[in-house]
Parts: sequence; structure tokens; C-alpha cells
Amino acid sequence: MTNGAPSPTATDPPLSIAYLGDPNSIHFRRWVSFMAERGDRVTLIVADDKQVEVGLPESIAIERFTPFTSRRFRPWGVIVARRSLHRVIARVKPDVLNAHYLTVHGYHAWISGFHPYVVTLWGSDVFITPKKSWLAALVARITLRAADMVMVNSDALLRGALALGARPERTEMIQFGVDLTRFTPGPAPAELRARLGLTGRRVVFSPRNITPLYRHHVVLGAMARLPPDVAVVFSRHRAQEDELAAIERRAAALGLTDRVVIVPEIAHAEMPDFYRLADVVVSIPASDSTAVTILESLACEKQIVAGDLPSVREWLWDLDSQALVPIDDVEATAAALARALNRGPEERAELGRRARTIVETRADQAKSLANVESLYRRLAAGHR
Repeated sequence: MTNGAPSPTATDPPLSIAYLGDPNSIHFRRWVSFMAERGDRVTLIVADDKQVEVGLPESIAIERFTPFTSRRFRPWGVIVARRSLHRVIARVKPDVLNAHYLTVHGYHAWISGFHPYVVTLWGSDVFITPKKSWLAALVARITLRAADMVMVNSDALLRGALALGARPERTEMIQFGVDLTRFTPGPAPAELRARLGLTGRRVVFSPRNITPLYRHHVVLGAMARLPPDVAVVFSRHRAQEDELAAIERRAAALGLTDRVVIVPEIAHAEMPDFYRLADVVVSIPASDSTAVTILESLACEKQIVAGDLPSVREWLWDLDSQALVPIDDVEATAAALARALNRGPEERAELGRRARTIVETRADQAKSLANVESLYRRLAAGHR
């Protein structure tokens, strides 16, 4: 059974859980794989034109449906999507339908007409997308209002969800959490350091996707103000090609080309080694809820420089308030990185121990997702 999570009792039959979400997101995959490992019958309902990458547990079923898209005449597109979802749901017969991400996936859960449905919110689906148009705000409100349960991972996200129409009595605070058996502190791996050409250098690791939201140009601006022995590591995984090209041009313009390492996709199993390699992890998006990368960094006892957002403050303010920087502030980001890089080993070790304790107390994946399964059971029992 999964990593110390309480097992279902002998009287608890397996659940049938259907999911709407991005089947290639590692965080979504961790969630659904956990439920499959618990013995529940897990089905991913995936758009008929969406490619599913390899690596999912074999026990997880894939069902295809025709989604609503803006390319179709709107009323007819909704009818097509609803009928398609009805057919899938009739075959799967789920106890619970859980949509991950309000935008698109949450909307489809509402369109399906199935209950009970859960919407698990991620951040930008509340903080950004509903503000783009009155229609987006309206559909978000309808979807959240009709949901049988809304899962949030920060107080800031909870406030945003309630402002959009979520019912207070139907909201639950749930962390995606961290696998504490995998994300652990340890020495920087010499082989990885050598492979990336970082021998003798101090390392800043920026694990977020290369898209405009995550402000990698600010990281580069800060890097230009740091000593030449400091290098930064980015990942190409899910990078927007135009943004990646812009980052490469900016690195060249700042004379940082030999200090910027952009690696291909990092396998989830290798992520702990990248955290261990880092002297400091940086995460400064313009919008965020509880970022799993921050929790993973804390679990590996790493220093963090992060954007001063309400949801991030919930995790870092008491730990290290100086690690929080204003969004898009290059000077403040550089100063915070320099402060972290110049800390002595004893101060780093003490900060790391406190960071690990925070995650063990508040974001243990096994305990958190076992609680999710219990919430599914409660919902299913209430709708039988």
C-alpha cells in the first residue's frame, strides 16, 4: 500500500473514480496513480484528440469523449460534449467524478450533469482565467456553485473560490503533497553536476515551466547581478517555444550563455537530485497557489526564493520572510538569491530542518490523498 497512508478497511469496497484532467501532468498522474494503487477503479476521461503519454499504471483505464471547444457553434458544442460524456459515464458508472482544474475540465464536469462531482482547483484557473471575460467568470461561477465538493490548497485559493461562487460548506483544504520517501535531503550528486557542466559552480534551480507566467526573464536579470560562479538550471519541459527563444536571446544579451543550463524534460524520479544539486531554488510566477515545487524544495531542505504572493506566504513567511520578493523586481530577486547563496552551512542546515518539518506536518502526500479517498467515500455514500 502507498507510503504509510492508512489502508481502506476490509469493509470498504473499491471506489469507481472518474477523472477529467491533463493526463500528462505529473501532479495529476501522482494523484490518480495513488488512487489506483489503493485498489480503486480509476478511469481517465480524455478528449478524443488528446495524446496520452506512456507511463500511467496499467490498471488505469482511458475513455475518450468529444469535448466542447470554441471552434464549434457554442450551443451545439455543449450538446455534443454532454451527450458524449453521458455515454462514457454510463459505461464507467463512477461513484465520483473529479475534475482537476476549473477551466475546461471543471466546465466539462458541470456539462456532464453527473453528480457527485468534485472540482480540484490549481491556481490560475481561479486567479487568472475567470478574469479574462464575463463569460469565463459566469461559467466558473456556475461550475463551482453546482459542484458537490471544491478542493483548494491554500487560503488564498479558498478566498478566490468563494468569491467565484463556491459554497463554503462544500470546500475542503487538500494538498497534493510530497512523497516524503522520495524527496529527501542529501548530498549534491557529483555525476549530475559533472554531466551538466556545473563542477565548481553554485547552482540556482528554476523548476517552473518556461512560459511568461513564471518570469524566467526576471531570474536572468537577477543572475546578471550575481557573481560569475553562479549558474542557473532551467527545464525545457512544456516550454513555450517563443518564450524559450526569448529566454535564450536574453541570456546571450546579458552575457550569461555559459551560466545558463537548459536541460530536457526532467524525469520525476530524477527531480530530487536536481533539488539536491541546487544551492537555492527560485520560483517567482506572477500568480500561484501552493506550488508543488516549493513543497518538494522544502522536503529536500533547500533554500527558496519565491514571489511574495498570498498563497506562498502561507508556507514561507514564518520560515524565512526575507525569501519573499515582489513580483517582477529584479533587484530584490538578486538580493534574495545573494543572501541565500552566502548563508553559512549551520544556518542553512537549521533552515533546512525547519523546512522539512513544515512539509512533514502539512503536506505529506500519503496522508493527504488518503484523506481525499475518504472524502470521495463520503460523497458517494451521500448520493446512493
